[in-house]
Amino acid sequence: MTHIVIVGGGLAAGTAAATLRKEGFDGDVTVIADEPHTPYQRPPLSKGYLQGEEGTDAVILHPPEW
Repeated sequence: MTHIVIVGGGLAAGTAAATLRKEGFDGDVTVIADEPHTPYQRPPLSKGYLQGEEGTDAVILHPPEW
């Protein structure tokens, strides 16, 4: 079995992991990041989320159990 490690927790990491699954990869995928959150979109933080107009669902790419 193959194990892929993705370093970084931003949008690219989340997209890479999701693309691996979408393309049929069934091995282990580990995302290593310096943050306690699942990958999230940073641009919306400066818009709706930090201004209190949107919740975390607007920026989180995948749920924690992902």
